[in-house]
Amino acid sequence: MKSFNAVWAVCAQNFRKWQTDQRVWCVWLMLLFLTLLYTDDMKIAADYLGTKPPLWIFPFLYSQFHTKLLFTFPVVLLYCNAPFVDNNQIFVCMRSGRTNWLCGQVLYVVISSGIYYIFLFLMTILTSIFSCELSAEWGKTLPTLATSSAAANSGAVFIEVSEFVIEYFTPVQAVWFTFVLSWCSAVFLGMLIFVCNLLTGTKIAGILSAALAVVICGSVEHFNMKKLLHFSPVSWNTLDNIDVGGTTSNPSFTYCIGVYTALFIVFTAVILIFGRKSGFDARGELK
Repeated sequence: MKSFNAVWAVCAQNFRKWQTDQRVWCVWLMLLFLTLLYTDDMKIAADYLGTKPPLWIFPFLYSQFHTKLLFTFPVVLLYCNAPFVDNNQIFVCMRSGRTNWLCGQVLYVVISSGIYYIFLFLMTILTSIFSCELSAEWGKTLPTLATSSAAANSGAVFIEVSEFVIEYFTPVQAVWFTFVLSWCSAVFLGMLIFVCNLLTGTKIAGILSAALAVVICGSVEHFNMKKLLHFSPVSWNTLDNIDVGGTTSNPSFTYCIGVYTALFIVFTAVILIFGRKSGFDARGELK
């Protein structure tokens, strides 16, 4: 229990720093701005069709590869300074113990990734709810956009609705599975940045590694390289890249969760093994 309390205290301290961290505020403002742009495009498409904007837009926010890049960049910004060391961390580490301190940082990545996508989902609801079609079903707009070129014809350049998702998922299912996969994808990026920064003692290594993972994702989706989807974890946070019932060659939900879990275990092991061997330099940063 004492170790758990120490781990939670380290994690909670990172959240308390959000109040004065301009970088974190930039992340939330970027998400709000991007969501407003997407919602505005959806309203344009709905006006073109003569329908009301839909409520359930979260599963389609980053269906296009370039919108995925836009919505993924704030994740990299949120974790670019992993392992989240500042001037007082040497004292926190000494009081909690090196292992508890590292576990607290890992826990922070996991929880903050979930908060990131909860916030994004809530923004899609809040920016749509006053003008949208209130329904537990897909409604009229999304199925029409999925089966026609209405989005492109209306000039709504950010809109791409997957017919596959409309056909195989209810709105609640689509939101839930998109959230879970997006959460896992963000944890993967955060842990990747954490490990690379820890091993190299720099912050640029983590940013470059995460950028490479995102670029691979964009290339796989832009050039429709389906065979490489199994090796692109950042691609799995959109449901049209996931197989349902063995109907496609895409990776299954079970495969994706299994790989995410295996990578998380490996990354955590690397952090605990090498993090305990690291020291702090004169600025209080890991070396």
